[in-house]
Amino acid sequence: MRLGISKEICLAFFVFILLCISHFMIKKHVRMAGTLIVMVMLGFFLAGNAVKNSYIGLEGQTLVKYKGVIFEEGKTASGNQKLFMNLQVPFQEGKNKTVVLYAIWTGENSFQIGDEILITGEVLPLDGKTVPGGYDERLYLKTKNVDYKMYPEMIHKTGETNSFSVKLQKVKERVFAVFDTVLPQRESGILKAMVTGEKDDIDQETRDLYIRAGINHILCVSGLHVSIFVLLVHFLMEKCLKQSKRKVALATIACCVGFLIFTGFSPSSVRAIIMITVALLGRVFFRRSDMLNNVAIAALLLLLFQPLYLWNPGFQLSFITVVGIWMGLQVVSKEKDMMSKIKRTFILSLYASLFSYPLVAYHFFNISLIGVFLNLLVLPLCGPLLFFAFLTGIGGLIFPPIAAISAGGAYGILKFYQIVCTIGVSIPGGYLLVGAPSLLTIGVYYLILYMCSFYGRKFCNEKTIFCAMIVLGFSVFGNRLIFHKNTIAFLDVGQGDSTVISTYDGRAVVIDGGGWFGAEIGKNTGMKVVKPYLEYLGVKELDGIFLTHFDSDHMIGVVELCQSVPTKAVYISEYPCSDMEKWNSLKEVLEKQEIMLYTVKENDVSNWGNYGKITCFYPPSGVKFIGDDDNHGSLVLKYEYGGTNILLTGDAAVEDERILLSKGADISAQILKLGHHGSKNSSSEAFLEAVAPQVGIISCGKENLYGHPHKETLKRVNDQRITAYRTDKQGTILAEISPKGSYEIDAVAEREAVYEGIKKTMEKW
Repeated sequence: MRLGISKEICLAFFVFILLCISHFMIKKHVRMAGTLIVMVMLGFFLAGNAVKNSYIGLEGQTLVKYKGVIFEEGKTASGNQKLFMNLQVPFQEGKNKTVVLYAIWTGENSFQIGDEILITGEVLPLDGKTVPGGYDERLYLKTKNVDYKMYPEMIHKTGETNSFSVKLQKVKERVFAVFDTVLPQRESGILKAMVTGEKDDIDQETRDLYIRAGINHILCVSGLHVSIFVLLVHFLMEKCLKQSKRKVALATIACCVGFLIFTGFSPSSVRAIIMITVALLGRVFFRRSDMLNNVAIAALLLLLFQPLYLWNPGFQLSFITVVGIWMGLQVVSKEKDMMSKIKRTFILSLYASLFSYPLVAYHFFNISLIGVFLNLLVLPLCGPLLFFAFLTGIGGLIFPPIAAISAGGAYGILKFYQIVCTIGVSIPGGYLLVGAPSLLTIGVYYLILYMCSFYGRKFCNEKTIFCAMIVLGFSVFGNRLIFHKNTIAFLDVGQGDSTVISTYDGRAVVIDGGGWFGAEIGKNTGMKVVKPYLEYLGVKELDGIFLTHFDSDHMIGVVELCQSVPTKAVYISEYPCSDMEKWNSLKEVLEKQEIMLYTVKENDVSNWGNYGKITCFYPPSGVKFIGDDDNHGSLVLKYEYGGTNILLTGDAAVEDERILLSKGADISAQILKLGHHGSKNSSSEAFLEAVAPQVGIISCGKENLYGHPHKETLKRVNDQRITAYRTDKQGTILAEISPKGSYEIDAVAEREAVYEGIKKTMEKW
């Protein structure tokens, strides 16, 4: 279970707090126990307050020429400009209130930070997560204090401010121009990310290479970059300028704050700056600092400022990696010979990786085993690389020939990184797709790691290791070995269809892949929705893909999956396709990827033994309707497992339902995916009576142009007392099927995250 399941998280959190308070009380640290209780209550209050909108009641309103000032801009994955702005909204008695708005601008003209604008458009709410493993827009934007979003109809620039942020942005643009002048596009994009935190210019190939190599942490401004920056400033002040240690400490703190402002306030960089500042203040006041105390102070200050950082992957990984390094420091030797230093570096890299693996898998579903070794080659060169980067950026502003010379050093190091990473990722098993572990698995993993690190041989005896492995194995393989539950996911792909059947042993089949109108191949539902869900499950290969028919809102995602996910076979309807262009495009992809293609018709069966079976009921052999409507050839499939039946009807219409009923086949099912997205021309009364489902699934997009689902269909469903679930309102619908004949339905968008629960509790107060 993931972020939205509040019961497990709240239970684990409650047990943790109870244990901490008990520990303090037993040790007679009453003040510590009281402080912990106060801090927990404060945390709940701040978390609830963080998700509240600063202005209630704007949702759904159309704003006409409202004034605003842009304070951040960038690009979306589709290439549109994203704008963050402070909008002035009338409040009361002629006063205005500031609302933070996130706007996605699709117009030709672009805007800059500091632009004063007039904006027109409908105010929309922030979307929560609707697909497991998908993007949580609400959490991400709420972390940035955004209240609403908008797709503006019009933005008109009226002027520009001359604020500090504008001047800072102009300096950044001059630095970017230097990098673009002296370096190729690929290397320029990497240096921009490392020096300024701006990652829009990094190409996807480089991102993927660095992720697979386990060194993608160098592509963002983090503790590593801050530490190197501090060392450079420290060396310059103390060794070159011969300043006292106290002056050096104060100057370094000032430079750190300036660096933080220049690069943006990412959680990892703020954490590093706070820790370094506390350590340097200790030098100013002649006090020794403690690493764990510094970590705790950094976490406290960050969470006081923004409690939602607790759910931020960057925040979590930054702090857990530092804790891992601290744990490694407790076990490494202090000897100073070369072999001891190499061994110490490897152990610290190993501990950092071991502590970060569960959270990396939880958020990104993959782990890089080769990264432990590649970081030994990459990290020592990060110092020289950043030195060359700073020299290139600053030198290019003062004396351009300096930039041309220093850029050569940066280019050479980046090329070395590319070669090393390419070799590393080619090693089998170096990069693993593992899926998202459960919270229980993560908790047990960290408990074992903690006990092994601190208690060593006392803990690492045969009995404790055996018990720990049993618990860890149960948390990972419990469903595969004991429960044997399969899951059917009706994915929220907007106005389209996509269903994923996943079994307890890791097998998976996809039925349709969805498809967004206007989005290009590579940025459509297959890559943006279906594949992330498969990765969330840890699926490395598809047993098959069933394409019910060739409509774009079913097919485009299938094409993307065939190009990006190993697939054994694709199954299509025997009904002749009328759109030869679509047929040829699919055939071309299948031939290129060497994927087998099969046609399916009435009475064909795919039997998985203990894992269930799929039976095809439609189309019958030799049937062809007049016209070019491929909906009439839609596959109608039934999945059966443990006494539970699920009927999937594609875009079958009333005419197809009549033919199907005339065959007298057993189409009864507990769960029915209604035909053609809930169209009035599907799911007739006679058909619903024959299927007699308890649950009806309607896959459609929000406020779609077709009016799906139609009122007539919803009335027929309601008259049959069928419980309806809709992807446009409830997100992805998950049906978990037990081999004993029972099933449970879960709507992802209706899952209540912890911070949302806190908000509702506060509103009741």
